[in-house]
Amino acid sequence: MSGPGQVPLTDDELADLYKTGVEDDLLVLEGLLNDLKENNDNNPEIIERARGIVHNVKGQGASFGFPLMTEIGNSYNALLKFQVSQEALSPTFIKLYEAHLTAMKSIIANEIRGEGPELLQKVAASLREKVNLVSQV
Repeated sequence: MSGPGQVPLTDDELADLYKTGVEDDLLVLEGLLNDLKENNDNNPEIIERARGIVHNVKGQGASFGFPLMTEIGNSYNALLKFQVSQEALSPTFIKLYEAHLTAMKSIIANEIRGEGPELLQKVAASLREKVNLVSQV
C-alpha cells in the first residue's frame, strides 16, 4: 500500500526487484544442490528448502514479467516434490536439477522477459517432458 505522494514502481523497476531477489535465491539453490551432490543423500530437509525457494521463484515469475521462470519453476517444483517420495537420490535427478538451475540462471542473467526466444521455450518444454518421464517410473 502506498501513501500519499508515493509514486508506484514501474514494470521495469518491479522486474529489477524480482531479478535481484531471484539471483540470491538461485545462489541458495545452487548451494543446496551442491550439498545434495556432496552427500549423495536424499536429504528431505534440503529438498523441502529447495521446494520452498522454487515455489516462490515460480509463483512470482509471471507476475514480474518472467513467465519462463514460472514455467521452468513448475517442472523444477514437480521434480522436487517427486524426489521427496523417493528413497534414494538418483544421478538423473541431479542432472535435471542442474539443468533447471542453469536455465533459470540464463533467463535472469540475460533478462529474458516475456515468452523469450524459441530456444528457451524448447528448453522449458524439454525439462517439463523429462520430469514427467522420470516421475512416472
